[in-house]
Amino acid sequence: MDSAGNLYGETSGSYGGGNTGVVFKLSPSGGGWTEQVIYSFENLTTYVQNTAVTMDAHGNIFGLGYSTVFELSPNGKGGWTPSVIHTFIGAPKDGETPQGALILDQAGNLYGVTSLGGAKNSGTVYKLSLVTKGKNKGTWKETILHSFSGGKAGSTPFSALVFDSAGNLYGTTFNGGKYGNGTIFELAAQVGKSAFKEKLLWGFNGRDGEEPVGSLILDNVGNLYGTTLQGGLESAGTVFEITP
Repeated sequence: MDSAGNLYGETSGSYGGGNTGVVFKLSPSGGGWTEQVIYSFENLTTYVQNTAVTMDAHGNIFGLGYSTVFELSPNGKGGWTPSVIHTFIGAPKDGETPQGALILDQAGNLYGVTSLGGAKNSGTVYKLSLVTKGKNKGTWKETILHSFSGGKAGSTPFSALVFDSAGNLYGTTFNGGKYGNGTIFELAAQVGKSAFKEKLLWGFNGRDGEEPVGSLILDNVGNLYGTTLQGGLESAGTVFEITP
């Protein structure tokens, strides 16, 4: 949502049909909403992923393709200028198949997850930072903050991350953990270091849910809330809370 109350989102395209998805805007109008397609993607380089978009303080929109991160910047004429700011190359040095919405920190850095790639091809957490000096000024630099190792340590993150006030990151993995049903993890910021230290907060056992999906919600006292796709008493999914 922008400061005027307009909503932004994206649709994913369909393979083989030439339709690679759009980014749209919904504006309040007469008690309802008016839709405007603000950009239509026409090539597989920026094939739109099925997830939310993110807007920074300057009105730039960020989203995911199936192998890319893209930016739409207002061109001052009512239109938008597209650019691919990162293309994932996969294991072992980069992620593959980005998932979940991107999140922004106060400095404008972007954070996200990939379900594959990384050192063990079990997914990554990454950071994208805008280069402001030197010959690469205006480009974006990627830093891999964590590579999942699979097994009990978790694998295949699908959902957006969430920050706490201290700069620690929280998220879920769809698979792995003690029981193989997915995990909740924390990446603790290390003073003076670019890397984060992983701490497993929970491993789903099936009775309390399995295959967590959707972004976590963090309240002001540190409790985390979320959902699982399956598991629970009726094997149809759960809503959970995890407390410090």
